[in-house]
Amino acid sequence: MKFLLMGFFICLAATANAKRYDIQGKISQVRYHEAASTLAPEWHKLVWFTIKDANHNPDCRTNDGEYSIVIPTNNESALSMVLAAKMSDSDILVTIDDSRKITSSNYCVLEYFTIR
Repeated sequence: MKFLLMGFFICLAATANAKRYDIQGKISQVRYHEAASTLAPEWHKLVWFTIKDANHNPDCRTNDGEYSIVIPTNNESALSMVLAAKMSDSDILVTIDDSRKITSSNYCVLEYFTIR
């Protein structure tokens, strides 16, 4: 019984490293990977964007020092909000959980998106 409880707490501690981050800034770039492209097949139909002026340190992929966030597949509402924020140069607030990643490249997945 002792070993069972110890195993449970070790597993629990291993999953406790994930954190929620609320990152505020502006969108720098937006990228779409075409569905029929032969380059990077694991990225087919995915969109990601980067946030400039971010002051946090999640365990997420960065491009030119900016956090890269993936929009989940078939989420047209989030994509529309990202494009509107980019075109209007609006401040945004993005919430991520750095334990949720897409593909093997360490890109974090969007949880919440707010235009300020």
